[in-house]
Amino acid sequence: MTTDYVASVDAGNGGVNAVLAQTKGYKSFYEPSVRAAATGDSLGLGKGWELDYDYVDWDGHRYVTGDDVVRVTRRQLEHHIGANRYGNEMHQFLVAHALARLGIKTGSVNLTLFAPPGLYNDLKDFVRERFMQRGGRVEISLKGDKKPRKFNYQQVNILPEGIGAAACFVLNDSGDFVPSDILSGEVVVLDLGAHTLDAIQLSSGNFNPESLQHATWEAGGVHVHLREPILRAVKKQIGDDAANLTIDDIDRILRLGSVSGDYTLSVAGHDADLKPLIDKYAERYAEWIANNIADGVFDGFRGIKSVILVGGGAGLVEPFLSKQSWYGSKILDRKAHKTTRDLHPVDMNAVGGLRFALMRIKSPVT
Repeated sequence: MTTDYVASVDAGNGGVNAVLAQTKGYKSFYEPSVRAAATGDSLGLGKGWELDYDYVDWDGHRYVTGDDVVRVTRRQLEHHIGANRYGNEMHQFLVAHALARLGIKTGSVNLTLFAPPGLYNDLKDFVRERFMQRGGRVEISLKGDKKPRKFNYQQVNILPEGIGAAACFVLNDSGDFVPSDILSGEVVVLDLGAHTLDAIQLSSGNFNPESLQHATWEAGGVHVHLREPILRAVKKQIGDDAANLTIDDIDRILRLGSVSGDYTLSVAGHDADLKPLIDKYAERYAEWIANNIADGVFDGFRGIKSVILVGGGAGLVEPFLSKQSWYGSKILDRKAHKTTRDLHPVDMNAVGGLRFALMRIKSPVT
């Protein structure tokens, strides 16, 4: 049975990372996992005279999504953080919207999704069933569409978070194996997401089930350890003019600043440089990881060959964890390897999931 598209979507608590296989390489899409109800109304004044933004129609409702949410409206902001989000309506919306943004209008999709490893056994069948309800049929419209996009999920694969990232070291963009000893021996993958921190141990490339009880730390991610405390500090510093700021404002500065180096938050005529706060709480987060996971679970990584850091929080804690006085050379440098040197840690699960799917299509399990 042929499939029109092969896609991998890591629709996490904090952001949606989606990749779609192309003839060469892949096409990618990212946006924060947030939406708000919108009308899409216009006064007809034309470009330059009224705010222009994209919207999406889904299940009889209209939404604005991602960074446009704080730009357009701060009412009815909607997140869904926690174990109950996997497979639910908003999770399905985030995935369908990402695929639409990647250009899918009709046809069948071989789809790879992710679940925290500590919740994987409980969630994998449920998530698959929810996405395949109604025969996997999807209907969604983007602004400017003359008719709804109608496509279907032909196959839905669920991978544990972290496994996709590990696959990036042994598979290329075509899904072919690349000789590598990166995953030989004992390797730990720390996936630092918005809500969860996943810590999985691989033994010669295979997941070690003995580590399952420590695999997922709920409320161990960037949301609790950075976004919330930074938001509280900013509101205290600026005062009443910061009353309407949300974690989405902080998240945006974290993301844009990591690329540009500019961590300035502007609100109501106030400019606040968030870099000192980010450094302060990133170091505290790294200390929490060291105390509870690196030392508390993995005995200071004794006997572990290497530690792979992935996810949105990886770049924030890596400067601290990789210090020689901390864990030094145990922290793997992804830029030193040809299949990962051009990947951002936040994209590695999605990209690895796509590579894994392409491998399985080429060499199906019988």
